[in-house]
Amino acid sequence: MSHKFLLLLIAVAALSLTACPGGGDGGSDGGSLGTTAPPFLYVANSGSANVSGFSIGAGGFLNSSSPATFPTGGTTPNWIAVSPNGQFVYVSNSGTNDVSSFTVNQSNAALTATTPPAISTGPGSVPRGITVTPNGQLLYVADNGTAAVSGFTINTSTGVLTPTAQGTIFTGGTSPEGIAVSPNGQFLYVANSGSDNVSGFTIGADGTLTAMTTPTFSTGAPGATPFGIIVSPDGQFVFVTNNGLDQVAAFTIGAGGILSPASTPTFTTGAGSSPRGITISPNGQFVYVADTGNNDIASFTVAGGGILTPTVPAVTPLGAATAPFGVVVSLNGQFVYVTNTGPDNIAAFTIGAGGILTTTVPGTFSTGGTNPLGIAVPGRP
Repeated sequence: MSHKFLLLLIAVAALSLTACPGGGDGGSDGGSLGTTAPPFLYVANSGSANVSGFSIGAGGFLNSSSPATFPTGGTTPNWIAVSPNGQFVYVSNSGTNDVSSFTVNQSNAALTATTPPAISTGPGSVPRGITVTPNGQLLYVADNGTAAVSGFTINTSTGVLTPTAQGTIFTGGTSPEGIAVSPNGQFLYVANSGSDNVSGFTIGADGTLTAMTTPTFSTGAPGATPFGIIVSPDGQFVFVTNNGLDQVAAFTIGAGGILSPASTPTFTTGAGSSPRGITISPNGQFVYVADTGNNDIASFTVAGGGILTPTVPAVTPLGAATAPFGVVVSLNGQFVYVTNTGPDNIAAFTIGAGGILTTTVPGTFSTGGTNPLGIAVPGRP
């Protein structure tokens, strides 16, 4: 074997190792899809009923798409999801009880509505949290008004949604908000803000959801009001923002997807913080939380057993009356982006050693819409 050929084999092996971001379990093809996705970012503007599109440039700079915004066709869009390969964008419209679907221009981030452009989640459903499975074949929506989850299959050529044979299933809790799928595509978790618990489901091959043997898991004391929810990239932990108690609840994932409280079950985000959105870095080392009440981002490092330790400093101020809502980490793990509902912009940061955030230059980018809420990038939950 020649020296040059050996070097080529080593390079190929190194590339293959990077195809599964964040040390995921490789149980699905979500990693390979994600790494080929374009560096785009999208925001759901609730007040103006449209979506902002951006491409992520050097230093985390956000370049607006052309046009800069795209109408959802529905009202009061809340949360947004991008397929792992970056080809489709989906938005939950809580005012019109439907989900808007778009195809993505892979060269400039522009969106085009699918045909049909939206699909109903049912009368009075008030859809909120939305997520796509790692294989890009299924989409689930948390229906706040009907305490249910709506399931859809995705046409991987057109992006069009079709209800699963099951259609909807009740969560067993009330007023669901956030929703998340495990990296192996086997488990679905829903944060029920009205009943202070998390629902757990297993996902069948056809998208059918089955409640776990323990169907719900408490997030803490009454009034916790769980909101945002994420699963760690290695599939070992679930983290939930308790909006009412100013904390993050942590769980370990056991056999069959069953959740158990971490040895330290909750971690404070600061008095009066009212945490909403939550995200985790692709390598699973850092958790970031949007504190609506305190106008800042709470940052944590993740240790064994799902233990969270505040970074130093523990929070990054965003400015008075910013009221952040959504937060996401870029696919390459270098940048954090937050939707500021007050000034209608996105705050951007680079992630440094120990998870510390540093403001980019410039530090904010206009959404071109009003009341930005959900934020998403391809290849990331």
